[in-house]
Amino acid sequence: MKSNSSHLILGCGYLGKRLLALLDNEVCWYTNRSQTSESHSLLLDINNESTWNNLDVLSDKQALTIYCMVPPSQIDLALFYSFINRVNTLNTNRCILVSSTVVYGNTNRIVDSDSDVEIDSERAERQYKIEQAWLESNEDSCVVQLAGIYGPERIIGKNSIMQGEAINGDPDGWLNLIHVDDAAHLIKRTGEIEQPEIIELGSDGMPIKRKDYYAFVAEALKKPMPDFIIDNQARGIGRRCDNKLTIERTGWHPEFKNFKEGLQKSI
Repeated sequence: MKSNSSHLILGCGYLGKRLLALLDNEVCWYTNRSQTSESHSLLLDINNESTWNNLDVLSDKQALTIYCMVPPSQIDLALFYSFINRVNTLNTNRCILVSSTVVYGNTNRIVDSDSDVEIDSERAERQYKIEQAWLESNEDSCVVQLAGIYGPERIIGKNSIMQGEAINGDPDGWLNLIHVDDAAHLIKRTGEIEQPEIIELGSDGMPIKRKDYYAFVAEALKKPMPDFIIDNQARGIGRRCDNKLTIERTGWHPEFKNFKEGLQKSI
């Protein structure tokens, strides 16, 4: 990555703020959907074309790295293609889309960043369409697919456990996790590689059965183990994410290789 490069984070939320902190000593802009007084904050809503001209402040920047971290549920697909074309008018060096491993489906199998997708839900279909639109738009584009993100103030299932609610899902199903700081480091690393692969997969590499995960969280919160229900909306056994290929190709290594270590520092 060139030393004079600039950065733009589209959607600076829970994960984006971690990435912003890693880029603290570099020139980095980030977007908000409401106006702020912060100097490098840009008012921008990817679903509101009238705000796109605020990107003009970056028109003279060279080797710009874009990180699109807007949640897929907040993306209007009808406008997304036009927004990508607007982004492509900038002098980009790398365009990284942060995505999800949901595109690999719920079949009980091991998947890595070279695995075939398995579109078995509306959420997976939507995510896959977003990925394809992004990758087809620019030769500098790539995707980082992340497992379930957790960390301080974001413990998966915490509210349900605290409220004594049942968990909708197969207790023997697999969960794939990644600590928010490890996810941010992987995204940053992907932006630094001279020629990254088109797709990388971020997880801690230690799939955990749903019942074991919730048992640990319940014990840490000093709450009873929740019940599980399985209905037609329940998630199935699920995939198991393998991060070895991504580690080999990027040199990234997760600090939290076991969710218990990460959770103990987060609860």
